[in-house]
Amino acid sequence: MPDFVYDLNEDGSIKAVYKDGVKLETATRLEMPVAIVQTYFRSAIRALARMTESADDGEDNRQYGLQAFLMSLVGTEAFFNVFFHQVGREKGLANVIDFANKDRVPIEHKLSHLPRQAFGTPLPAQKRLNAKMRELYDLRSKIVHPRWQPSSFVMPGLAIGDLVENYQTLFEDREFCRDALRWCLLVIARVGLHAQVGRGDQFVEHWTTIADTNATLSDALGVPREGA
Repeated sequence: MPDFVYDLNEDGSIKAVYKDGVKLETATRLEMPVAIVQTYFRSAIRALARMTESADDGEDNRQYGLQAFLMSLVGTEAFFNVFFHQVGREKGLANVIDFANKDRVPIEHKLSHLPRQAFGTPLPAQKRLNAKMRELYDLRSKIVHPRWQPSSFVMPGLAIGDLVENYQTLFEDREFCRDALRWCLLVIARVGLHAQVGRGDQFVEHWTTIADTNATLSDALGVPREGA
């Protein structure tokens, strides 16, 4: 764990900053760990806000929708890694810290194992949450590892090859992208309920800056308010 030491002038201003005993030649800034998660969700909600319901804005919507979708899922992964690392440190659970920091672990595995390891029991409606997150992360994998499947168009007197049925058009749908964000936020809300943290309904907002709760998200997605 890096240690930062600030050397001050007589007037209280910063004279120098040292990281692990080595003087830094450039400025640095330390933030609370929650900022890692908040950055992704701020980006997601701002991209969503730029989308419209007009078919004429399809190309722009696709770009904003892709950004909103990806940032929602990256933010969810960041939440699991950061929050459960903190919980592991607070409770002295080395296995939780190790699992939270593991690379290449499917999101549904973290969703299944980390709450159980940290709090003793799985999340309410665990299987449904796992299935939905797997669905969203499969689509994310398709985005970050794109492939071309050649398609052709044929009609009387005309044939055109080497086209593509572009799945990216899915992200022109603002409601689809909004629901993807809601599912990510719902997972975070359920973790907050399960952890029985003191912030209660402020848990989602604390981690994402988005003022939603388990109740509002469950109602918007049409799912039972498990654990409410």
